[in-house]
Amino acid sequence: MLTNLNLSYITKLLDYEKPQSGLYIVPTPLGNLSDITIRSLKILSSADLVISEDTRVTKKLTTKYGIKCKIQSFHKFNSKNKIPRIIKKIRSNVSIALTTDSGTPLISDPGADLVKECFNNNLSVFSLPGPSAPIASFVLSVFQSENFTFRGFFPRQNKQIENQLERFNKSDCPEIYFESPKRIIKTLNAILNLSGNCKITFVRELSKKHEEIINTNISDLIKIMSLKEKILGEITFIIEPILNKTNKITEKEIVEFGNNLLNKGLSISDVSRVISKDLSISKRDIYQLLIKNRK
Repeated sequence: MLTNLNLSYITKLLDYEKPQSGLYIVPTPLGNLSDITIRSLKILSSADLVISEDTRVTKKLTTKYGIKCKIQSFHKFNSKNKIPRIIKKIRSNVSIALTTDSGTPLISDPGADLVKECFNNNLSVFSLPGPSAPIASFVLSVFQSENFTFRGFFPRQNKQIENQLERFNKSDCPEIYFESPKRIIKTLNAILNLSGNCKITFVRELSKKHEEIINTNISDLIKIMSLKEKILGEITFIIEPILNKTNKITEKEIVEFGNNLLNKGLSISDVSRVISKDLSISKRDIYQLLIKNRK
């Protein structure tokens, strides 16, 4: 069985040979330990050193496949001091495998600085194909798009959130984000208020036992998340921009509709919220338009 794949089986499929010196970027499973390539296992078993974000996580993987290797920590808190030592090792003909807790290294972790230094020192860098949460999540969406933008973790500061969503509101392709379970509802509300009720694909615990995939819109997802007693696990979500907004309703029509509501006693903020929800247009854009054309 594939789940019982061990090192002896790997060596039957691929001739064992020591890899040449350099840095090997090795993707690891997102959750299901079976999602590892044979080549990745071979590099982990034959490299002189494995450096990982969390040695405990990497040891679970290597133990499962009977791999005995030297593992050292490499994360954002020690990378600055460790990079010069790693470069020195590689220059002395050492092969080093770089892993992260899950997925492909360099995606939202300090590995990029190490790769940059390797190239600056004319050292070889090898990238192995493998698991990647942004790609694995994007193909689960129902969006009709050949393009997308990966933004990493959703910003936390209010000004950064506003700037990010202002750029998104001008985009014509879906955007992919990581988010923590503690912040997801706050983030969804920010998107709803500033970008309207756009479509979203929500992916939680990808490839794990409690995997959850939801294709819906922002407001409905907020309702679903609010009903949960506790939200756990790693989250990736994709939001789809509202394309060709002006083809659906003109600015003149929005202003006329807004003025009618204002004449009924509603505030500009309330009117912006109502129109944003009904038309899936940014509340901020509606507010600014009504202020500009206020009678």
